[in-house]
Amino acid sequence: MIPFQFERPGSIAEAGRQLQAEGTMLLGGGTTLLDLMKLNVLTPSRLSFVKPLLDDSVSVQQSKLVIGAGCTMSQLADDEAVKDSLAAVRQSLILAASPQIRNMATLGGNLMQRTRCTYFRHPDMPLNPEGDAELKFDTPGVETSMMAVLGNHGRLVGVYPGDFAVTLVAFAGQVRVTGREGDRTIDARSFYHLPNNTEFQYSTALDRGEVITTIELPISATLRNSIYLKVRERSSYAFALASASVGIELDGDGSSATIKSANVGLGGLGSIPWHSPEAENALIGQPATDNTFEQAADAALANANPPPGTQYKVQLAKRTLVRALKILRDHGPLNDQELWAMQHGRGVQ
Repeated sequence: MIPFQFERPGSIAEAGRQLQAEGTMLLGGGTTLLDLMKLNVLTPSRLSFVKPLLDDSVSVQQSKLVIGAGCTMSQLADDEAVKDSLAAVRQSLILAASPQIRNMATLGGNLMQRTRCTYFRHPDMPLNPEGDAELKFDTPGVETSMMAVLGNHGRLVGVYPGDFAVTLVAFAGQVRVTGREGDRTIDARSFYHLPNNTEFQYSTALDRGEVITTIELPISATLRNSIYLKVRERSSYAFALASASVGIELDGDGSSATIKSANVGLGGLGSIPWHSPEAENALIGQPATDNTFEQAADAALANANPPPGTQYKVQLAKRTLVRALKILRDHGPLNDQELWAMQHGRGVQ
């Protein structure tokens, strides 16, 4: 165990001041941070325990879902407004992690998840990208299952592993933070920065000393007709091989309907939670036909650059997106029982 100092700041402002010091990290639910400390991936010299200071409320204000950063994944998933009419939000929470983790993990911390790539989580492995070696596409013997196929700039970089953030970027959410310069709001689609030529994973728009305080999500017509469809190796507690957070607003019924508006996000594929304006543009104003959906999927993955061994993810992602769109067109949002049936190969297809 690497020694560290444990602090209980008296206010968010005090936590922000502590965070400005080198080696200080914030502790909320601890479901990711403590794991990485045990692996010696993260070695903070001081932890600032902010969970008791963070708002954990959930409310609807002026057609926005407003979530305190201290709210847990379980709290948000079980909120009545979310359960009743915001399917993609609930599904991106209940299909993530385990009940125990969801009961502990805060939404502010959830947004900051690090990649699950083996090379990041095990610093003693050969070819560790955080060391001197750069992992390239042609590096022999590299495990690529958790490497990004979108947003990798032709390099081997870690995939963003989370689910909720995919919905947040798909539906144009916002992240409110506070720091030395006061409060500011960051669009979720600008919050995550692609890895640069020397980074193995994303960075964020947070400045040193800033703390996430609130998450906001507009309650749009597309969010009310939405789905988070997740494909994984097993039916519980597994990270996405590919996922789609999708909402469409239809004028009419079935395949004769016209798509008035659309939101599309992809998970399990990108170095950041992936918003796809290309897919949205291919959908809006078009008939809700299988052919339209397939063209949108092609557009969403047109710039994919899969590392060796991950080429299958491109086709898997396309099929996941098309299936999500078909479900929304033919059935509408799924309740928990319908989602369970679909995940286990029964009912809605």
